[in-house]
Amino acid sequence: MKDGYWLGQDHPDVYLGERQALNEDFTNSGFDRGHLNPNEHHAVPSCNATFTLTNVVPQNPKLNKNAWGNLASQLTELHVALGWFLEKCPKAYVLVGAIPSADSWIVKNNVKRVNIPDYLWNAYCCVDNNDRPIQGGAARAKNTEDNLVEQLSLDELKKFLQQFIAQPVGELFYNNCRV
Repeated sequence: MKDGYWLGQDHPDVYLGERQALNEDFTNSGFDRGHLNPNEHHAVPSCNATFTLTNVVPQNPKLNKNAWGNLASQLTELHVALGWFLEKCPKAYVLVGAIPSADSWIVKNNVKRVNIPDYLWNAYCCVDNNDRPIQGGAARAKNTEDNLVEQLSLDELKKFLQQFIAQPVGELFYNNCRV
């Protein structure tokens, strides 16, 4: 990039930040760069890729540093730290997402830059070495300083997501991670 913002000859009319968040959008915004895919779920060096702006959403700092951060740690412990579980759950699939708000934005220079999501959610399916489901679950949190994470079943998360999507929500995991 010539000046750090121009994308080059292939896209002469597109500038960095025109269609994607920039680090400076988060500066003094009152929001953390909240990871969707937590870095602690990955080994070095692949965990470095989780710090890209394509993996973050504006997150209430209290939620990010407390309840939602604790949830990420619990999922890590579920898969890694508990030796008995690791033997039964050598592989976990995780889905993450955010529900955008209708009218809440980080605004810079009177321009709506980054949507502040109303909710964050995740789902996981733990499988054995033969890809048979062992355990599944989900969680959601309102992106506020209330700092509350609600544990859900996969069916409950699917019903929750359906409220925000016009098309039917399909299975989150094969056979809905049924044991």
